[in-house]
Amino acid sequence: MFGRDRCHIQLFEAIEIWRVAITRNSTKGFGAAQFSFDDYDNVIGFVVSQAGYRLSQALANAIESLGSDLRPREFAILNRLHERGELTQIQLAELTYKDKPAITRMLERLITRKLVRKVTSPSDRRAMVVSLTPEGEAMRDAIVPLTVQFLETACEGVSPENLAITVATLKRISAQI
Repeated sequence: MFGRDRCHIQLFEAIEIWRVAITRNSTKGFGAAQFSFDDYDNVIGFVVSQAGYRLSQALANAIESLGSDLRPREFAILNRLHERGELTQIQLAELTYKDKPAITRMLERLITRKLVRKVTSPSDRRAMVVSLTPEGEAMRDAIVPLTVQFLETACEGVSPENLAITVATLKRISAQI
């Protein structure tokens, strides 16, 4: 993947990581005065969640424009398999920030649509490995340019340096939660 495309996908993934972290820690307060909830529109968690929601909606619309009922969270699975190759269900769950029941449901949908396949691991008969099918690779390849297009629109006027700082900052915040 080219540098700019990779940066856009990383931004989308960083926002998803932060959105999941917010959901998991929604009952924990920040405990710092600079995170006043009196101005909720400027609370980082709300702003990131809002951006994540809007990006997810844009991705859903892009996928729908291809005539597919693939869900944005399922696209993350296709993209990780493209990026990393064959993975176990546990690895996929960790890389996409999904719990085991959710990843199982998503994989069943993807298998039914013939976008991924799941087979017994040759090195460990107790484990299942998941890989993209040619149809899954084609679907992922059709979605990526549309995703890059709406991310470029969303990030218009933001310098590559500021975009890189945003991604790095969100990753750091996520790692500290």
